Amino acid sequence: MRSIIYHQYGEPADVLQLTEAPELPAPGGGEVLIRVLSRPVHPGDLIGIRGRYRAPGNAAPLGPEGARPGFEGMGVIEALGPGVDAAQGLAPGARVAFFPARWAWSDKVLAPVRAVTALPDDISDAAAAQLHVAPLTAVLLLRAVRAARAQAGDVIALSAAGGLVARLASKLLVAEGYMPIGIVRSEEMIPALSRQMPGMQFISTGRADWTRRVYGLTQGRTVRVALDPVGGEVGSALASLLGDGGTLVSYGDLSGQPLTVPALAFSTRGIGIQGVSVGRWPSLPDDVRAADIDIALDLARLVPEAFTAVGEYDLADIATAVRHAEQPGKAGAVLLR
Repeated sequence: MRSIIYHQYGEPADVLQLTEAPELPAPGGGEVLIRVLSRPVHPGDLIGIRGRYRAPGNAAPLGPEGARPGFEGMGVIEALGPGVDAAQGLAPGARVAFFPARWAWSDKVLAPVRAVTALPDDISDAAAAQLHVAPLTAVLLLRAVRAARAQAGDVIALSAAGGLVARLASKLLVAEGYMPIGIVRSEEMIPALSRQMPGMQFISTGRADWTRRVYGLTQGRTVRVALDPVGGEVGSALASLLGDGGTLVSYGDLSGQPLTVPALAFSTRGIGIQGVSVGRWPSLPDDVRAADIDIALDLARLVPEAFTAVGEYDLADIATAVRHAEQPGKAGAVLLR
């Protein structure tokens, strides 16, 4: 089977290559063999390929086997392992989404049955390919806002507001009575986003005084919680906008730059920082996970336009795909078909 592989950390377009890999074995107990039809190129995938998840100074090599990226996607079941109950909607030929499953940027994956979601007919392939990571991150962010003791009407700032996670999180926040404010990189994005997310206000970091202008959008109120996947200057600026006792929730590092927050913000203003990662979601109890999947499916139905694909590429075109995925101002996902 075909599989994307890399043998050293580096720029994805330079180090990723398509290779022929051995066929996967028959699924074992509690496993499902899936022929993958589509998978998204996530920023987190590219961070891993660059080696930025490693501890600073850790230059451990990848080893002779290399590494294969990808954890999420959708496809068709080819075989069920012992103990998999077909009554769950899982049977050969069924459309499914999966997360997490290793080597998703391959023609086939072996996934544990608890990582597989049977797909209703009203969920498109593009939405199915993105069903887990972004929607579930949005659910985890909503929980973080609640844990920060935000109340209905409180201002919640979201950076990278044009991204899928922020769009879905804002939908959940509005439903619970919060006031989300979107922070975007480009002024040109704002009209389209305002049409797509009525009732939410946006501001661009392209304006030199954007942090001061935030107070105009909030009628002078400070930010209670900031949800930030960017880090660097943007994340640090959001921390400065927090009111006393506010919380910065970090869930990514798109800038690759550190946060710089004055130490006194913690001791005198009670500012808190916490992190959210969808990588911890699989360890949640089964009933919580099932409820979260229901929310993800509801989001795919309620805002199908948010799951738009702006580019679809064959695995053989991996370099072009990852370059497209990192273009600023995209209005949707880049998928590998």
